[in-house]
Formats: sequence, C-alpha cells, structure tokens
Amino acid sequence: MTRLTLAYQSFGRVHGMEGYQHRLERLVHSVPVDAEVRVLRLPDTEISGKGYASAQALDVPAILASMAGAAESGVDAIAVGNGFDPGLWEARELFDVPVVGLFEAVAFYALRVGWRLGVVTSGASGVPRIEQLATQYGIRDRLVRPATAAVTVPTVVAAFDDADAARRVLTATEAAIRTLVERGADVVLVASGALDVFLTEFGRPDVGVPVLPAVTTLVHHLYGAALLARDGVPYVSRSGRFASPPPEIRAALAGAVPAHR
Repeated sequence: MTRLTLAYQSFGRVHGMEGYQHRLERLVHSVPVDAEVRVLRLPDTEISGKGYASAQALDVPAILASMAGAAESGVDAIAVGNGFDPGLWEARELFDVPVVGLFEAVAFYALRVGWRLGVVTSGASGVPRIEQLATQYGIRDRLVRPATAAVTVPTVVAAFDDADAARRVLTATEAAIRTLVERGADVVLVASGALDVFLTEFGRPDVGVPVLPAVTTLVHHLYGAALLARDGVPYVSRSGRFASPPPEIRAALAGAVPAHR
C-alpha cells in the first residue's frame, strides 16, 4: 500500500522566522505516524497582530493557494496549523481531501479528555475569537472564558533564542493557564501554534490538569483523517455548508503558488 503523504500548513513565513520554523518542522516530523508530512509555509506574512481576524483575513488567499498546490500534488490530507482555523471551512469547500484545523481537532479531542475546556491565547485579541469559534462549533457551553498570556507572536518567536524572553513567556503562559483552572477548566488547549511549539521545547506548566500538545495532537488527527478517507469513510458532506463551489471558483486557484518547504 502506498505510504500516505500529508500537508501541515504553517502560518509562519519563509524568511525571518527560521528558528521557529526549524523547531516546528522538527516537532511535526517527530510525531510517530507512518506518513511523509510536508510543512508548508507562506512566502510572506505580517506576524504582528496575528490574533486579529482582519490580519489573518489578509493571509487567507495565500493560505488557500498554498493548500491548493498541496492538494494538486496529491497529498492525502491537509492540516491548518493555526489556533483560529483561518481558511478551514473554505478549504473544505474547495479540496477533495480531508482538511483538519488545529482548534477544531484539538478542542474536540480535549472534550473527550475533560468536561470544561480552557483555552489560552497568546494575545488578548484572541479571546473573543475563541469564543466565536466555540459558538460556531457548538461547544460554547463547555468552554470557560479563555485567558491570554498577553505575549505577541514576535515575542514568542524571539523567545526560542533569548533566555530572558523565554522566562517571561513561560511565566505569562503559566499565569494564564492557572487562571483557566481557577475558572473551572479541567483540560487546557493552547490556541497558538508558535506558543505550543515553545511549550513543547521549554516545558508545559504543571497545574494539575492536562495541557494538551496541540501540534502533536493535530498531526495525529491529520493522519487519522487520511487513514479513514483511504478506507472509504466520508470526510466531508457536499450537501449543505460544504457544498462544492462552481468550477469557476476552483479554476481561480489553478495558478496556485507552489507550496513552500
């Protein structure tokens, strides 16, 4: 049987984030799945203000183009590696392979682990966005109010190679997670790919409840989705919300930029 090929769409750019990208790729490739996992990157993106919907909306065309290139190359499934799942539902409309998102996949797994979900975001702008996503996914009644570590994505990226910055990020993240526990969370999700990779390298705080490894969990879900699809299990309904768009829409992506490795 042909080995599976998977695509993990990072929201980092090719240049200026090399330290983080190296660690992300190392983490993704360390997950024990019997598949080739390709890490896709954006040619360019503004990493400041990543928690704002408007900032991420500017990236969605490039995200969809990158994923289109992966789909056209024959990958078996695609992951959206961002805590706010930008472009996830649009990608499900467009591509005839399973597409999974970080928040959706890890949140639903977390709700098998515990009853009350706590979500930590890197910046304060992410708090209402997580509440919006939880409502959209029908899980708002099992979500405690999210908490923010109040650290920017550029700060997290810099902290990989700056010991003082790393201590500040760890302290702020642990404080946010403890706030979630005080609010009643019995399982915690880190809704930031960069912050999750950082905690994987520097250690997750011991707060008495599971703090799930989001990137690792997402890669396992990505692999599982591809296996189910290979076995003929439906991965998307084309009746309703994920109905296929007209051919003209797909044709607009025919000139997709190549996936960045």
